[in-house]
Order: sequence, then structure tokens, then C-alpha cells
Amino acid sequence: MTSGPDNALGENVIKLPMLFALAEKFPTAKIAWVPGTSGSFYLSNVLAPLVDGRIGEFITDLDIPTEPAAALRMRHPILKRRFDLIIDTQRYIGRTLFLRRIPHRRFISDNWRYAWSDRWPPRGVPIRPKLLTDKLLGLVATAAGERVVAPNPIPLAQIWLRRAASILPKGPVYVGVAPGIGNAASGRGYPVAQYLEVGRTLAEHGRKPVFFLGPAERELAGAVRDTVPGAAIPDLEGAQGGPALTVALAGHLHAAVASDAGAAHLLAAGGAPMVSLFGPSNPAKRAPFARAIIVLRAQDHGSDRVEAIPVDAVVAALERQIAIGPARL
Repeated sequence: MTSGPDNALGENVIKLPMLFALAEKFPTAKIAWVPGTSGSFYLSNVLAPLVDGRIGEFITDLDIPTEPAAALRMRHPILKRRFDLIIDTQRYIGRTLFLRRIPHRRFISDNWRYAWSDRWPPRGVPIRPKLLTDKLLGLVATAAGERVVAPNPIPLAQIWLRRAASILPKGPVYVGVAPGIGNAASGRGYPVAQYLEVGRTLAEHGRKPVFFLGPAERELAGAVRDTVPGAAIPDLEGAQGGPALTVALAGHLHAAVASDAGAAHLLAAGGAPMVSLFGPSNPAKRAPFARAIIVLRAQDHGSDRVEAIPVDAVVAALERQIAIGPARL
């Protein structure tokens, strides 16, 4: 359980391996999810097809103070309920103390190195992993009393798999290119012109670039067609599109490239061998949970700016990932 802003798609996709691991280890449990008190609550709407009913309840009014004294004084109807298992995924001590007050059989939290947890991680599970996905899976492993393995690619309903197969049929070597970035001011986005050059070079090498353009990037379609005439541009909008289709299409990709953004996590969740481009942010914490991944850092090219990563380095990394092959073919 957690409480805080829930306003980034990628941060919610990162939580899916934890959800699937929970559902596998506790198959009869009803999962109550606390996504925060503001934001889009992605797992209950736009990402709902990926959740596929695994969450039985969303609690969106649990605004827990971060200050310990206020959290200990707080009243809320949830204090009258009882849970078999509470998993605390956040870092604020005040919120941990409040969650600990909720009647429960078992409480799991890695705050202060599991000081308030009813269990320690099993042997082989690190107490303080850097990667966020590993932290979340470590909490599930602690609850289950054994190491857990999250699926990749993630499970999907057949409707999405069939649609993806019709869009990207067998034959070409498909390489995904995802230029989108949710927060352009963050400095995490690789420039569109360099993504286009990556696509053009891939096409010259006999690959089939597949450009993933979300609603905010649809205006780039013309530039893609002009620069990379043979590229595929799947329609990701409407009832038959969205994140679920992106994940399904990722299973047909021989490789994919994206910046530190939500699209990277969606493509990784679908099983695409990833090339992830990082500038100012930290890949040790934020790298997508991928079947296979090559991280390219701007710092290795003398800068903190992601555009310092050369196009030829991106293409070379993609060619290495192509040898791994797609997840669903």
C-alpha cells in the first residue's frame, strides 16, 4: 500500500511486475491498492487492461501525513478494517507508522531497513536495491518468504495479442522507436531529429522501424513518413489502442529504443529487447524492467545531456539486441 501523487504513467507501469508477482504468490487474495489521492490513477483506467482485474479495490482517499506525529493522530475509516497483508512501498516514516496502525496479520515495509516489518527479506534478496522494480519485488518476496520472479513479457488478453499480430505480421525485422517523453522540460528526452536519423539508418540496414507515437506525438507522423518512408506507425488511439496495444506490439519487436519515459516501460513490459537512453536521470534506479537491456548514458559521451549519445551508438546497440529476437514470435 502506498500514498502519494500518482501522475506518471511510467511510474505505474514499473509497479506491474510487483502486482503480477503478488497475484501469483497469493492467488486467492483480494488486492486493495492505494494509488494516492491525486493524479490520473492509471492502473484503474488507462492501464486497466494490463491489470486485467487483479486489483479488487482502489482506495483513493487515504491522504496520510508524512510527519510522524500527525500520522499517529490521523483518523480514517480504514483503521476499522483488517487486512491479512499490508505492503508499504513508500519512504515516509509518518506514512509507515500510520499504515502499521491498520489492523493486520502481517506488515511488510523496507523503511529503515525493515525496522517496522514483520519479516526480513529471504536469503539472496537485497535489503536496499537500487532499481525500483527490484525494491518492489523484494517486498513481495519478503511477504511470501521466498524469492519471486515476475513475468516478462507480462500476460495479456488474447484480443490484444491478436490485434498486434495483425499489425506486425511475421517477416520483417521490426525495431521500435519511441520518441515520446511525458515531461519535455525534464531534459530526459532524446531529440526527435536524432530518433528520425536512427529510424532512417535502421531502414538502410534492412530493418523495419516501428514508430510509437502517442497522442502528444501524433504531429510527428508527417516527419516520420518523410524521413523514413517505409516505417510503420501503428494507430495507438481509440478503444483498440492505448498502452495495452503498445505492450502487445512490443512482443513482435526484435529491439526497441526509448528515453527515460513511460514508453520505455511499456515496451519493456511487452518483452522487447531494449536500448534505453539516459541523460540527467539515474538508470540504476529508473531503468525499465526488461527481458534484455542495454543502457546508453550521456555521461559516457562527455555530457549530462542525453542528445550527446551519438546516433551510430544507438544503432549499434539496437543491432546487438536484434540478435536476441522478439518475445512472442
